[in-house]
Amino acid sequence: MERVSLHSKRGVSLVEPMVAMVVLSFSLLGSVSMFALAQDGITGGARRLQAMALAETRLERLRAAAYHTLLTADLDGDGVVNRQTINGISVTWTVRPDRPSLANSQTATITVTAAWSDQAGRRRMVRLGMRRANPIFSGGAV
Repeated sequence: MERVSLHSKRGVSLVEPMVAMVVLSFSLLGSVSMFALAQDGITGGARRLQAMALAETRLERLRAAAYHTLLTADLDGDGVVNRQTINGISVTWTVRPDRPSLANSQTATITVTAAWSDQAGRRRMVRLGMRRANPIFSGGAV
């Protein structure tokens, strides 16, 4: 019967698991930073989507309003520059007739801008616009 000595087999030294732990910790740190970066991207995309929805909603309201009420279809009734803030997103819109009087103008240009600050404090914005024809000049119903 052969005797096996315990001293003849080599075991794992303490250096090898320590090196493995260091390598693993660096890879985990890299993964955590990637998760944080992905979260910032998701939050920014959600904010942009919310701003776009608010701008589209305001533009659709102005499109649906009767043409002769475009300048009074806003919050303060002057129709020049209007502002509304919802969830930290500032929505502004302008209605600019192509002539001094809205009643005599053939078209009006409507611009809606939604602006907000991202997590880094940078100013972001979404701008939408459309041109609206006066139904008197285009043959439509008033």
